[in-house]
Amino acid sequence: MAAVVVRRRLALAGAPLLPTYRQLAAAAIPIPIPKVNEDEHSGAFLRWLRSKAGSGISSVLRIGTSPLGRSLFASQPIQEGDCILQLPHTAQLTQDKLPREVRLLLDDDAAVAGDTAAKVAVLLMMEQRLGHESGWAPYVTSLPAKDQMHNMMFWDLDELDMVRHSPVYDEAIKQKEQVRKQFSAAKPALEHFPHLFEEIKLEDFMHSSALVSSRAWQTSRGVSLVPFADFLNHDGASDSILVYDEEKAVSEVIADRNYAVGEQAHIWIDMSEQDPLYKKKLDIWEKHRTPKSQHMCSSGCARTSFAIKEVKCSGNKGVGIPQALRAFVRIFCATSIEELEEMTVEAAENDGRLARRPLKHAEGEVHAHRKLLLHLDNMIQGHSTAIEQLETIDGAASRSMHPFRKEMAKNLLAGELQILQSAYAWVANYCKTVACT
Repeated sequence: MAAVVVRRRLALAGAPLLPTYRQLAAAAIPIPIPKVNEDEHSGAFLRWLRSKAGSGISSVLRIGTSPLGRSLFASQPIQEGDCILQLPHTAQLTQDKLPREVRLLLDDDAAVAGDTAAKVAVLLMMEQRLGHESGWAPYVTSLPAKDQMHNMMFWDLDELDMVRHSPVYDEAIKQKEQVRKQFSAAKPALEHFPHLFEEIKLEDFMHSSALVSSRAWQTSRGVSLVPFADFLNHDGASDSILVYDEEKAVSEVIADRNYAVGEQAHIWIDMSEQDPLYKKKLDIWEKHRTPKSQHMCSSGCARTSFAIKEVKCSGNKGVGIPQALRAFVRIFCATSIEELEEMTVEAAENDGRLARRPLKHAEGEVHAHRKLLLHLDNMIQGHSTAIEQLETIDGAASRSMHPFRKEMAKNLLAGELQILQSAYAWVANYCKTVACT
């Protein structure tokens, strides 16, 4: 079988788990186990989907409502590895369902041509414009309206300021700018088809883009909106797998509840250009690095990003703190050309990775990790202060903020704070251990 496997953190609404928002990597809001409350709209939706698919959809799921909106519930016990949903390509929204003439014009612009998510957003915008005349109307009308969306793309500056201490802040600004660029690139092409798009507004494109970014799956045909699978809740403790079978042209969602997925936070670190060894450090880091994330922050500075997980062990391995981060601080704290050259030689004699082993001099190793401790402590203080401000903030600006978004911001910062504190505790213990040897 020719298949593409994609992991997504999802859960059935009836499971006693902590759902997470895809945009907020560390946010977790507990909800009660909901009752199944099926309605006529859900029944009509399933009848439409079966007709669109030309076959049955699933015998183990049913649609109901939960505190988070429309959700999927198990109608019988589901075991790890079971197929809980199968849906053919004909019932999925993909870029190839755009009218050919629209697709060709979009392909003429580099900002949109290679971005299947942007094209699916255009397709969704077109179907929304068609309303009840759309062949996808039952699905499109089931999606959240703009005023129901809490994607950070829609947050105003005061609301975004609530999470300015989180890397999510810069990511949200970056996403906003990216969507604006895509809209500017796509609009001239879409204006050739007033019968399909009528008036073309940025807010409509942002709405469609937010729906795609928060709901779509990646398949061999690019980004795909998979109706019915949309109703699965996001979950931080479980994974589901989507398998796309090219031969049968169907997508299957496979239950995989026992797959452990730790929450993540990001640390942004940059080397000081005032360091007399800055250029040398940067050169050897670039030469020996493994793939890393580099990001331009909102203030215009270049930063290196490292994803960390909650450290749950007290041993020396520090699972959750990437070796690349520890290597970076060893290079960051080098005080001579000789130290840097010694690291380079050691890398060449081993697996080629730079500074992945503890420094030979315990004093230098402790110094490097104390620098990391200082960085973690600054982030912890920033997160703690931000959480306190969110709990006490008052005034016109606060009252204008959506209360649910304030709760999302607090949960995001609290989740990241927990991860940062666990990393701090491990690094502090590591420094103490090395200093005593």
